[in-house]
Amino acid sequence: MRIAAISVAPIFPNYVIGGSQKILADVTAGLKNSGYDVQIWCTGTSSHDGDFEVGGVPIHPDLQLRGSFPATHQVSPISLARSAETLRNAAEWADRVYLHADAVYLRYALEGAEIIRSIHDYVYEEALLSTLTLPAAATIAPSDYMKRVIETTVAMTGRKTIERVVAIPNGVHVPDIIPIPALPDGISPRGEHDLILLFPHRPIPTKGVAEAIRTAVAVQKIESAKNVRLLIPAYPADSNFDEVAGSTVELMKLASDLGGVDIVELHSWLSTTEMAEYYAAGDVTLCIGSFVESFGLVPVESVANGTPAVCARVGAFRQFADVDGITLVPYGQIDASTQAVLSAAGALEDLIESGRSQISHAYSPYSMIQGYELIIS
Repeated sequence: MRIAAISVAPIFPNYVIGGSQKILADVTAGLKNSGYDVQIWCTGTSSHDGDFEVGGVPIHPDLQLRGSFPATHQVSPISLARSAETLRNAAEWADRVYLHADAVYLRYALEGAEIIRSIHDYVYEEALLSTLTLPAAATIAPSDYMKRVIETTVAMTGRKTIERVVAIPNGVHVPDIIPIPALPDGISPRGEHDLILLFPHRPIPTKGVAEAIRTAVAVQKIESAKNVRLLIPAYPADSNFDEVAGSTVELMKLASDLGGVDIVELHSWLSTTEMAEYYAAGDVTLCIGSFVESFGLVPVESVANGTPAVCARVGAFRQFADVDGITLVPYGQIDASTQAVLSAAGALEDLIESGRSQISHAYSPYSMIQGYELIIS
C-alpha cells in the first residue's frame, strides 16, 4: 500500500519542531519498516533545499504554504493553486492519504481519496475547522482526553454525525537504563551545588516561559545554598520556525524583568538524538504553562529518561496524575509549582523507576505504530 502523509507544518532534516512532528517521523518510519511505501509532503521554507529523508522516509517540501508555525494558509493565490496541484499529484500516487495534524483546507484537491487525519493541537483555527467542517474517513487523537474534546465540540455545534474518532496514545521510548547525562554545547558543566531545571519546549508564552522563570526564582530564594539554573532552548536567530516564539533578546529581557537573569541559560535547539541525555542531565523538568496539550510528550519523555516533571493541571496533562515522577499543580500558582519542584528534586530512585515502568507499558511506540497502521490501512 502507498501512503501519502501530508503535513502543513514544515519538517526539517536536523530539527524537530513540536511533539506532533516527532510523532509523524516515528509513525511513518514504523509504517515503512512494516512494508508500506510511505512518502511525506510538507510545507517548504527558506531552510529547505530539495527532497530529503527522515528515518528512511522521503520528504517532499513542495507545499507552498507560509510555513511559520502555527500560521499556514496566509499566502498568495498562485501559491495556493500550486499547493493544490501538489496535493492532487500526491493523492493520485497514493492508495491512502494521511493528513497529519490536519490543517489542509484544499480538500477538493484530494477528491476521491480516502482520508485519515490526526489532530494533535486543538487550539489552532486550522485544527478546529478541520474537525468541524472538513470530511475524513476517521480521525486519530493522541489521547482519550482529546478524543472526548473533539466529539463533544462537534456535538455542541449541532452536527448529527461524526466520523470514527480513535484514541491512539503517543509512543515514548523508555531506555533500558537511564542515559548518561549531557548538557548542550556552550552550557557550563554541572557544578557541585547546581539545581538544574529544564524547559524543553518551544519558547512561547503559553508553554509557560514566564511561569518557569518565576518558579526558578522562587526556588532560588528558598534554596539559597544551591545554584539554580533554568535551561531554555532558543531558536537560531535566522530561523523562521515559529513566529510566536520569543527571540533570544526577548527571552533574556523577560528573565531580567522577572529577576531571573542570573538563573536563565539559553542554549541551541537540540536534535531528537540529543534529548535523552539532556533530560537525564536535569533535576526537574517544568511543564507549567497554560497550553492545552492534546497529549503532552515532554513530562513522559523526561521521566522515561530519569528526571521527574512538574506539570500544570491543564489539558491532557491531567491523564498523568497517577504516573510516578510526574506532579500536577494548579496553573499559575507559583507557590505550588515551587514546592513541587523542591519535592521532585529529591525524588527517590525507586519512584522514577516505577514511573519508567508505567510509561513503558502505557505508551509503547510499538502499540502506537500498530494503532496507526490499523486505522490507515
